[in-house]
Amino acid sequence: MSEINRVTIGQICRVRGVRGEMAVIPLTDNPDRFSELNEIKITVGGITREFHLKGAKKLSGRILIQLQEIKTPEEAKLLVGGFIEIEKEQLIKLGEGNYFVFDLIGLEVITASGDRVGQVKEVISLPANDIYIVESGNKTYNIPATKNIVKRIDLAKGVMIIEPMEGLLEL
Repeated sequence: MSEINRVTIGQICRVRGVRGEMAVIPLTDNPDRFSELNEIKITVGGITREFHLKGAKKLSGRILIQLQEIKTPEEAKLLVGGFIEIEKEQLIKLGEGNYFVFDLIGLEVITASGDRVGQVKEVISLPANDIYIVESGNKTYNIPATKNIVKRIDLAKGVMIIEPMEGLLEL
């Protein structure tokens, strides 16, 4: 289970216009959240700076943002490639049974009978359901994130309890 303070929600991909507006690739399931933010942090080349969001709107699958501190395309160009981050406290509240991917990474996975399977290393989002990539030594398991397999997730204890279907852990 990871302890993080900031979460990346977008990456600046290019400058647009003459007032320093920037196009952002959203890295969040909820791109509308940009219009709800006042402050963001941008990390470029290992340096993080705080900015105030003046405006945000959707544009052709991207988000167009304008920052109060950035007035020219030349200033904006210095931020291209940068990652937009927010504080963990700014995250939206999820409903019961929903989790952020970063909360799942690192969880210990055990079977309902108490056998250790491994640790969640990655989450792959697919249309039908997510897949948890669980590693243990030199073995890797693909665990479907379905209710009939994943029985309980306890973030406080750092554990995911599964009831594997026949053959799932023998591949």
